[in-house]
Amino acid sequence: MRAISIKVGTPGASLVEVPEPQRRKGEVLLRTLYTGICGTDRGLVGNQLSFARPPPGSTSLIIGHEALARVEDVDPGIKLRKGSLVVPMVRRPGKCLNCLIGRQDNCSDGDFVEAGIRGLDGFMRDYFTDDPTYLVRVEDESLGMLAVLTEPLKNIVKAYDVYDLVSRRAITNCRDGSRSCLTVTIAGAGPIGMLFAMMFNSVGMDVKIFSRHDPDGTLSEMASKIGAEYFVREDRSKPIPPSDVFVETSGSPNVAMDGIRALRPNGVAILFGTAPSGSEPVSGQDVIDIVERNITVIGTVDGAKEHYIRALSYLSSWKDSYPGVLKSMITAIVPPEEAPPILAEKPRGEIKSVIKWE
Repeated sequence: MRAISIKVGTPGASLVEVPEPQRRKGEVLLRTLYTGICGTDRGLVGNQLSFARPPPGSTSLIIGHEALARVEDVDPGIKLRKGSLVVPMVRRPGKCLNCLIGRQDNCSDGDFVEAGIRGLDGFMRDYFTDDPTYLVRVEDESLGMLAVLTEPLKNIVKAYDVYDLVSRRAITNCRDGSRSCLTVTIAGAGPIGMLFAMMFNSVGMDVKIFSRHDPDGTLSEMASKIGAEYFVREDRSKPIPPSDVFVETSGSPNVAMDGIRALRPNGVAILFGTAPSGSEPVSGQDVIDIVERNITVIGTVDGAKEHYIRALSYLSSWKDSYPGVLKSMITAIVPPEEAPPILAEKPRGEIKSVIKWE
């Protein structure tokens, strides 16, 4: 069967032939339908991620962690049936207490594996087997291909939960009890940035989102459909507007610090994006301002099974409340044979590329 693989430590990805998996008792055999391509995949292909590692005993890693699959074979008594659509979870638990209670997204000892990223083969292959514990059923099958957005969205669902928790250290609601008087500014207008915009818009906040360019107006139009204001910030000469929440999805250290500096008192910065390079000096005045203005800086990664389930619920709702927006985020659908070049280099105008396996 086909699979997309990397040699860890060497740049590049290849479409290779590997044996079909043999299902063991208790496992589920799955047919991959779609896999999404994200910055992590490109970091792996570019040999830019120090935490990448193959499964034990191998030098190769099958990549891919955003997937929609169909059940092909399953034992009786498991709450899945042949033909069920599922989204597989990425992170698998280690041995810490968080991992033992299903919160490997908050792993405290680093002894976890991630499908397609570190220590476990991923989903860019025709078939794979998995433990049903790590499969999330797609109840709304009308989502179809859009369910491939579940994995990235679950990160946003968790990030919002963390924001909601830390924001309660002060009174941040409006006089009417809502959050409609609060402004969130999002750096980065890729799929993660747009999903963050939908999340914050859905709770009534004023959403602004920016990136460095929008040559054909696509991003501005999409933001408008979400209910957000889009603007271009080509360089640091254009200030980031004051806001109550700042979300950084690009991984740029200077954008992160500019956004933190623009926060109002009691503001919250959510750092989500990562990048392998870049630096930004932090002055004594920066530290004073963070302390004196009660600024909270959050780093957040991954999500638990509950976040996958809620992400699917949001997708079902948003496909109706934001007509056409989710579909328009997927700007390219390619077969596996055409995937290696776009894994190596992001195509111009891409928001989200997806690989179709069947």
